[in-house]
Amino acid sequence: MRLRAVLAILAVTSVAVTAACGSAGEAAASAAPYSVSVSCRDAPSDAGRLQDAINASRPGEVIDIGGGTCLLTRGITVLPDRALTGASTTGTVLRQEASMKYVLASTAYVSNSTTTGGPLSIRNLTVACNGSGRTDGIITMNWQADVENVDVTDCGGSGIVDSAAAQNGASIRNTSVNSRFDNNFISGSGQYGFDVADNGHAVTDGYLENNQISSSALDAIHLGDASGWDISGNHLYGDGQDGIYAARLYGTTIAGNYIEDFGARQASGTWYGIVSTAQGGIGSTIDGNKVFNDGGETGDAVHVYIAVTQVNYGTSYLSVTGNVIVGASQRDVGFSFSGGANHLMVASAGNLVSDVGTVTQRFGSASVSVGT
Repeated sequence: MRLRAVLAILAVTSVAVTAACGSAGEAAASAAPYSVSVSCRDAPSDAGRLQDAINASRPGEVIDIGGGTCLLTRGITVLPDRALTGASTTGTVLRQEASMKYVLASTAYVSNSTTTGGPLSIRNLTVACNGSGRTDGIITMNWQADVENVDVTDCGGSGIVDSAAAQNGASIRNTSVNSRFDNNFISGSGQYGFDVADNGHAVTDGYLENNQISSSALDAIHLGDASGWDISGNHLYGDGQDGIYAARLYGTTIAGNYIEDFGARQASGTWYGIVSTAQGGIGSTIDGNKVFNDGGETGDAVHVYIAVTQVNYGTSYLSVTGNVIVGASQRDVGFSFSGGANHLMVASAGNLVSDVGTVTQRFGSASVSVGT
């Protein structure tokens, strides 16, 4: 009798747990994001159809662009708290078909908001500019933006811009942090490949990882504020000016990047594989990068492979380890460190530098040690 009673209790308990799980599952299913589908027809009506689908979507929804080419006669505005996804980079192509400031941009940027927009996601598609004007491919002015597996090609402006200023040029009054830009291919930009457009201190603590950026007219990566950023695993090649320009290092990581043929085809001036300024009070790392000019150099241009040009205030701390540099001219400089009027303390070890005229140069109050 006792055994039957125990079995009966277990059976009732099992039914109750199953019912509870079933109710929770149904509630979760009912709360799941809803997908809005829109098709590309390779027609001038595509821009209006795509924008209408975005405008009709609700927070948390996914705007799913089917395969094919969208001919865009105007730029598309992306609302926050949504995901814009395509079938694949070869399957969904947003093609610029008219003069425009941008192909995709966040609502906060377009509407001249004074604060950053909410999170948004753009994935699995191609933005194909036509090379005209100063058109930017993608402009985000959002915290926790997520741009992944996107190709951006032949934009007259910059490929991807993470901006601290709205379309009217006014800077946001808060911060815009924790964004990710991963596994994208940016090529043929008329300005920068990837641009953090921030003259203040708003767009910080982001991730730019495992991207390929080629043939930018200016810098491959240009960070107006590099504070807290992780710039890792990127392949940069054939870019017209600097490989990575990173202003205001502060808790910044620049690691594992493969940089080749920076300052491409420049016959004069000084060009950098990685060049930075630094803030005082906290440290940053420049580790494990591979910086070459295997395509050769022309004219009287000077190429500096890794440099810090000044410390903006106080004492800045920098670890520089495990980098590989192979130069192409006796004018080349492997490392260049300057604190300017302030102090730069560098721990440098385990680097390999070859085929340059100067391995390391120091200016101002910069000190270099092997660390501990």
